[in-house]
Amino acid sequence: MTNDARIDWDRRWSEERDLPRSVPTWVAELADELPTTGRGLDVAAGAGRLAVYMARRGLDVEAVDISPVGLALAREAARDEGLKLKTVVRDLTQDGLPDGRYDLIACFHYRQSGLFDRLIDALNEGGLVLAEVELSATPEHSQPGELLRACRDLRVVYYREGRVGNRTLARILARKPS
Repeated sequence: MTNDARIDWDRRWSEERDLPRSVPTWVAELADELPTTGRGLDVAAGAGRLAVYMARRGLDVEAVDISPVGLALAREAARDEGLKLKTVVRDLTQDGLPDGRYDLIACFHYRQSGLFDRLIDALNEGGLVLAEVELSATPEHSQPGELLRACRDLRVVYYREGRVGNRTLARILARKPS
């Protein structure tokens, strides 16, 4: 990505008025599978609803995004709930993931070549990847089965592909073997 991407996302987050605060229903339904201690990473966190959810659960969370405006919204949401949240402004296409190992990594609606290999490498043994991507027949979106293939070395806890409203999504929760 470029500086233009940051500017576009900053503009989007500056104009957003109706930010979702709760996690998607499917994530809430998997709550018993998700850790309540350890380290969490929200990749391309935007306004941080998943980062805040992980912090609410008791994880020490880093939210990473290209947009300082989005991350300011994430910090505000965490502060409103009395939660601690570390935010890192980073262009993932140039700078990669932060150093460290994590027990839960969330990545929603962000696609980058080789990203899931790096996410899996950043997981602790027994750690989980929680992801949702939009599917499409065009290269800018994920292809059917792509998310499942990206997590082939993990034990799949939950996986679904299908229509949700006017979009086709793939969703996964997968654990790194111990």
